[in-house]
Parts: sequence; C-alpha cells; structure tokens
Amino acid sequence: MNKSGKTDDAPMVMPWLFSKSFRRQHPEKVQDIKTRLTKQYLTRNSTAFERQVRANIGHDTRGQLHRIQIPTLIMTGKDDELTPPGMTRELHSEIPNSKLLIFDQGGHGLYWEVPRLFNKAVLEFIS
Repeated sequence: MNKSGKTDDAPMVMPWLFSKSFRRQHPEKVQDIKTRLTKQYLTRNSTAFERQVRANIGHDTRGQLHRIQIPTLIMTGKDDELTPPGMTRELHSEIPNSKLLIFDQGGHGLYWEVPRLFNKAVLEFIS
C-alpha cells in the first residue's frame, strides 16, 4: 500500500485471470494487461476494495438463483481458478433457461485469452 492508501494487487490476480498455458505462451499480453490493471488498482481505495472482497465472500444467494427468469449465459474456461467449472455447473443447474459454455482453454479472463470464441458465444446468445 502506498501513502495514499492505494495498493497494486495486479501481480496477485494475474494467476487467477489467466491459465498457465496462456501466461507461458503470451507473456507480452499478460504484461500489458498487468500494466493496465496496475494503473487501475493504484487509483482505487484499498479499504473500499477490501470491503468489496469481504462482501463478495460473505454473499450467498444460491437459494435465489431459481428466481432468475431471463435467458442466462454462463461461461468459464476449464482452467478458471476463480470460478471453476464445478461452480458454473452448479449455477447452470439452478438457473432456469440458462446456457452453460465451458471453454477447453482459458482461465477467468476469457475475453482476453479467447476473445474470438468469447465474442462469438455472446453474439450468438444475444441474437
């Protein structure tokens, strides 16, 4: 944390965002995204971010998922450590009229790792 209460969590989140293979095969892309995230993180208040993380951890609405009445697209990569395929399967089983896509490659940052596949899936879903 710097003097203004800002902290750079980019190095910590990079393994959660990208699969090992993507980090190994595209170090320049990972570094570029890390640089952009660092700029973003250093402009936010770390106390507020810490509270957001705590709220996310303590927030459980699984018992209400069945109430979602609109078509829902649920996507993950097989290497997503933040919201792994098992968690997304659980969401899919509880949300009526949901569609589940588990990409053969990718971590949590699918839109960076497999942007064409990600965009194609979203466009097909909303069409």
